[in-house]
Amino acid sequence: MKLPIKKERIFRALCFKEGLNISELSRETGLAKSYVFKVLKELESEGVVWISGKIYVNYDMLIRKWGEFKRYIFERLNPLILDLLIPDGLRKVLKDYAISGPYAEMLIQGETPGKPLIVYIDEKRFLDLKERLLKIGRAGIGYVRIYPYDKAILQGSWLLKGWKIVSIPQLSADIIALGVYADIGLKLFRRWLDAGKRI
Repeated sequence: MKLPIKKERIFRALCFKEGLNISELSRETGLAKSYVFKVLKELESEGVVWISGKIYVNYDMLIRKWGEFKRYIFERLNPLILDLLIPDGLRKVLKDYAISGPYAEMLIQGETPGKPLIVYIDEKRFLDLKERLLKIGRAGIGYVRIYPYDKAILQGSWLLKGWKIVSIPQLSADIIALGVYADIGLKLFRRWLDAGKRI
């Protein structure tokens, strides 16, 4: 697992569980306490969290920071880019996956045109699946971006209209990272918070 992706586990855990302390956050993310502490101190200096025994979160700042950080991750990863006429073919090839980006948002609330489609698959299975994926679409062009990723990204995923979709916080961060629909990502995240942080 690449280091930037490890840091994203902390953002995700802070969204799902309130009132954690550093030890609990370390257990929740499977990351070393020293690394968790270092990331939290960085976030505290930026006004995202406050550490006072327990960790208190400014969620508005957290989702903005997460989106900014996710942009950094997207710039450093090389996804498999596919041109697919009908994206439903992906579901026949993939089992352990979750979708994100404007396509997932379009399925939920329909405020974006649905492109691009971001697909996360377990990085350990990527090489096994790559050949099958290349058979269903042309590589190098298109709007489907397939990222081999840390399996923790599937946490909180759910099923909608036959698709496995990442958690709402993850989807919001991804949409913010893409920039064009950042306001829609913020709105989606705030609706999720207002609904009592339901996945």
